[in-house]
Amino acid sequence: MSRIKRVVLFQPASVGGNFEYVAIPRQGMLFLSGALAQWEGPNIYEREIWFEDRSGLMDPDKDLEGVDIFMVTALINEAPRGYQIARLAKQFHPNIITIGGGPQMSPLAKEAFDYGDFDVVVQREGEDIIGQLSDVLLEHRGSDRDQYLNKIPGISYRKDGGIVQTNRKGLVSPDFVELPDFLSIKDLNSDNPMAGGVLETIRGCTENCTYCQVIQQFLGYRMISRETEFKRLAQLHQLAADGLIHTGRNGAFQVFISDDLHAPPLRATKFRDERLARMQGWKGHSDGMNMICQVRAEVGQDPVLAAAMQAANINMVYVGVESDNAENLIAVNKRQEPGQMHKDLDFLNKEGFTVVAMTIIGLPYDTEQSIMDLADWVTKVSKYQTANFLTPLPATSNWDTLVPLDENGDILAEGKMRPYQLYTGRQFVHQDSRWTMQESRDIFDRYSAKLNPVDDVYRRVFRILRNYKLRLASSSKDLGDTLAARLNEATDSLRTWSESVTVAGRDFSENIPQRVNDLVDQIRSVSQPLANARKEAADSIGNRISELSESLKQLTGPAGNQELATNISGRITELTDLIDETVMVSAKRGSAKK
Repeated sequence: MSRIKRVVLFQPASVGGNFEYVAIPRQGMLFLSGALAQWEGPNIYEREIWFEDRSGLMDPDKDLEGVDIFMVTALINEAPRGYQIARLAKQFHPNIITIGGGPQMSPLAKEAFDYGDFDVVVQREGEDIIGQLSDVLLEHRGSDRDQYLNKIPGISYRKDGGIVQTNRKGLVSPDFVELPDFLSIKDLNSDNPMAGGVLETIRGCTENCTYCQVIQQFLGYRMISRETEFKRLAQLHQLAADGLIHTGRNGAFQVFISDDLHAPPLRATKFRDERLARMQGWKGHSDGMNMICQVRAEVGQDPVLAAAMQAANINMVYVGVESDNAENLIAVNKRQEPGQMHKDLDFLNKEGFTVVAMTIIGLPYDTEQSIMDLADWVTKVSKYQTANFLTPLPATSNWDTLVPLDENGDILAEGKMRPYQLYTGRQFVHQDSRWTMQESRDIFDRYSAKLNPVDDVYRRVFRILRNYKLRLASSSKDLGDTLAARLNEATDSLRTWSESVTVAGRDFSENIPQRVNDLVDQIRSVSQPLANARKEAADSIGNRISELSESLKQLTGPAGNQELATNISGRITELTDLIDETVMVSAKRGSAKK
């Protein structure tokens, strides 16, 4: 049998419009894939990381043909899709090995086994065991498998109608895998780059907020080595240079410092001082990066750290505001005071940071009025905001204390799976005496309508990327037809305009449409050279056509038409010259290749 085994690592499509999740590659699968790549055992693992948000929905029948191991992780509102695909994988391919993991399945292994039909569920992190686990599952298919699984720490598996969970001792080094395996991401190429890079420097958190899963999933507060930080920064530079991260015209690109970490507050002296020293050492390593990270508001009390962050090109910060109510903050064990938080946010804004305030509504002391007041306040102290209703998550104290609702807003029947597709933070999913599920939805809509959601930023990013990919994917005919169609629109607008202009204006109106038509014919005749032209030339032509279209929109009457017509005539001449130049460059390049 071949030593080469195929592994697909799978992340279901995001639910609820969380554009941050779409933009940021999930790191868990990147590090697991890297761990398999460096594993030295009897098998060699060929890996593919399938993010449905990037590559579209998976067809488990067709897309898992010939796959040996299928690994699935999911956030809470993605769990139904994750379970469904794992279950179908077994139905279509009975011999495939299925492994589950992540913050949803780790604490809810029984649910994952019942609904997802997994062979094994990994507890918390798994880089250090994934190679050994994969070998055991491949090499031992019979009755002796359990004795080998029992020797692997930090996993759950089924045995004799029950579930066995093995204990894990100690924590995984955060740089057990030095470099995340971006190159195994399905469909990652220069025609389909990532919206931004992602950088992990720390695992865990110094805090203990009751609503947060990070505390349980990533115990402690563990920094990677300084040397590894530099290697990961260099990796991002190389990915951008290879066209695998979308870059602006100035060569800059976005980097998300993963949202399970932040620069610690001043009271965590040891960690804060180390983080400061590292930030100061990033100079020259983070050039050309527009960096985004999550921080606590207390950074506003630490001008030295704030200055070091800006020097390292950290310009956008997500701040965990949660609430402006002191009682609410105490209730969720958030160690900050609203008055001081206002001062901290004011400082960060004045220093030039783009502040994204993360808020939670539906906390114990919230009222409908206080929620609307929060919107009024938070939009004054931050440029963008995120909004979420308090949502119970596995392994947090809220999971067992808040009574869950079903999809109709009634008390969940015992033994029934929660409606995870609703766990998007946009409504209550637990019983509350203040509001029903539907009433909470109405409140969320009114609250979020007063905000400037950061999701709008990501929507714009994805529109840019979509247009970028469409341009690069255009065939010669598509490109020629697209330009011709837009110029035909210009011709129609000019003909309409000709009905209301002066005699002098009519002369132009009759001349310009003819010139536009001539240009359309020219574009059609040179569509192949245009398709082979440099991307910069194609972009420039598109920009010129956009300018022409904008000018046409202004043609609403005879006043000033003579000047506008002359301007348009000049634009068309420039565009014709540019196309001629593009064709010549393409022809020369073709001759050189021959």
